[in-house]
Amino acid sequence: MCFEIEKIESMKLASKVILLFQDPDGFGSSIATALHPKPESDVIREQSSFVIALDKYGADGSQVLGDVVHFLDPNGSPHVSILVLPNYAPPIAACAMNEILSIISSQNPSKPTIILPLINKTIVTPGFTLYGAEIGAKTDFSRDLIAKTAKPPSDLKIYSEPVACLVQMASVLNIATVLLFGSSRGQSGKSNSFDMETICNMGDYLAAHINLEFRKEKLKEMAPGKARGAQEPWRELYG
Repeated sequence: MCFEIEKIESMKLASKVILLFQDPDGFGSSIATALHPKPESDVIREQSSFVIALDKYGADGSQVLGDVVHFLDPNGSPHVSILVLPNYAPPIAACAMNEILSIISSQNPSKPTIILPLINKTIVTPGFTLYGAEIGAKTDFSRDLIAKTAKPPSDLKIYSEPVACLVQMASVLNIATVLLFGSSRGQSGKSNSFDMETICNMGDYLAAHINLEFRKEKLKEMAPGKARGAQEPWRELYG
């Protein structure tokens, strides 16, 4: 399906923004695909694509292309926005995250909250465990979101360069940001099914806190192998 591409500056983002990335395991795309309004709700799901120019950073001709999903109330105001971004490498990752944070904070001066759901494969548990951490400012919503999560291990590392950049910037700018880490039960030959379990548990948790539903059947409609690929060795350098 094709969507009209527009400048993200012209969009109206919700005060609750879920940031997802096109990671090698397809986690981000899966979460974005399966979150939908409840059947009895009058909320409308609207999807489009956006572009962010990075010329001002000296990266002439470089731009960020991403997808956005809005959940709109009957008046057309966004209730929740989901941004799905490429999993950029340095130095584009830092430029892109700076632009995203600038747009979110300028559109929502009264305490926006960013939600970063992740699967962390360095945390292996017998069953699904959800870890939560608050970065930057605290809001009632951010506190509620992590209330029933476990505290992340002290030696937890972030291997996604865009996420690492965003966390550091959000802390400096004091923007309310919630990191949700889902543990992995991945084992040789079984990681796909365990990742799917983690995706579904994470999706259900998110949906319950933003008044949406996570439709697992939507995951079956995704193209096989979508967004999968080898992880670059340089990511091991970042924590």
